[in-house]
Amino acid sequence: MVVLRGVVETGFVGRLRAAAERCFAAMEAEGTDGEALRQRCGFNRFSHSALAAALLEFGCMGLAELLAPLSEPRIAEVITEAMGAGWSCWREQSWVRKKRSPMAEGKHGQAYQGWHQDGALGVRFPAEPGAEPPMTALLTCWIPLHACGVECPGLEFVRRSLKGLLHFTELDDAGLRRRFEAEDFWAPQLEAGDALIFLNGTLHRTYATVGMRWDRVSVEYRITGNREQGTGNRE
Repeated sequence: MVVLRGVVETGFVGRLRAAAERCFAAMEAEGTDGEALRQRCGFNRFSHSALAAALLEFGCMGLAELLAPLSEPRIAEVITEAMGAGWSCWREQSWVRKKRSPMAEGKHGQAYQGWHQDGALGVRFPAEPGAEPPMTALLTCWIPLHACGVECPGLEFVRRSLKGLLHFTELDDAGLRRRFEAEDFWAPQLEAGDALIFLNGTLHRTYATVGMRWDRVSVEYRITGNREQGTGNRE
């Protein structure tokens, strides 16, 4: 994984954060209007997330602005190095997420993401561990819209390069801590506008501790080879 500090322009972060806060406030509303919006935005109650494109209804000024971080030279350079020149944003798998503080977690039907690999997206696993299917080819660019890792939930990683998928029965925290060294586990402290870019095999989960007092909103772009519905690095 790569951490790029302060790589996303401050004004953009503020606009995107304001759009995300309006979006979640509307989706969290009770009644018919709130339910219709949740369905339209692809809202997932478990992960408390919506398609990133939902922000276009709440102040994000068009698709070009929504995808602007991917045109930032340092971000684009890292993505191109990992994916090759023909990459694009997989918009149908790009999300805006709200993670509540531990004091609110569980009270609204939300659960934190456990350990997983993004390369498992769309993969059908056998019932028992064995020869695992190949990973989905993608890269994740994750941008917090609040400072996180101290006062707000962040992400925790296993800093080991994995070329294949672990079976879902192998993803419990205790088992992973027996499998990997203590120094392999890492929960970075990030500022709004930093960018985390990580490979499809990277193990990660939501990082939250009891002392965290505030909610966190983030946006994540899934990057893959050129897709007809995607917008690539040439836009």
